[in-house]
Amino acid sequence: MFDKELIQAVSDWQRGGDAKQKARRGQRLLEVASELPEKYRTADYPCFRQIALTGSHLRHMGTEFQLAETISSWTNSETVARGVKGGVPPMGQGYQGVIFVITPPPGSVVVNLISLFSDGDFQSSVNEFKSEIIGFGDGIGRYSDDQQEVVLNLSSLPLEALHAWGGYSSDERQLAARYFCRPVDENDIEYFRKQLAVNKIKLGPYWLTSPNAVKRVSHKLKLLSFRLAELNKP
Repeated sequence: MFDKELIQAVSDWQRGGDAKQKARRGQRLLEVASELPEKYRTADYPCFRQIALTGSHLRHMGTEFQLAETISSWTNSETVARGVKGGVPPMGQGYQGVIFVITPPPGSVVVNLISLFSDGDFQSSVNEFKSEIIGFGDGIGRYSDDQQEVVLNLSSLPLEALHAWGGYSSDERQLAARYFCRPVDENDIEYFRKQLAVNKIKLGPYWLTSPNAVKRVSHKLKLLSFRLAELNKP
């Protein structure tokens, strides 16, 4: 059941690659995994996916209320999703980090790698064939089950599935001025830093996950997208 072709397809998928490679490897994984028992092709729990979106993707989401999707990697760990590709995309690079969450609908799971890697027989087959697997060190040999991955095949993601927006806190001095409600000096800044430390608050990149806050940002995206669409009408 866990033959060399399956292990090669899983390893190739974990290696990643450019858009064309991912599409080809995803299709191959879909083909070979279709022969697996259903228990390796289901997931009845929430799965998370982090995506870095360009402005055009965001505008599309704001007008169409969905994002086109294909075979892609998801994880049952929000912590893993938050840390993908270094976490929140760096400022000034034209990307907006978002995290989606869904419970996979029936028929959408290409392969549940969490279930697969937890199977002793699969692990034995990996050890048996690893010397024959092309690029093993960059695939299974590197990642194994570290990413707690579920591979899904979806046509689109609804805006309502958006779980978190990635962003950055304001400048330290600006936040301190808001805290004190007045202009601040260096003594104020030092006190403010101590308060951050006491409350275990770190400034910089963060994921906005409060449901009401996420809805407010999503609503603003819709309004902005509609306004831009109106302005661009001939």
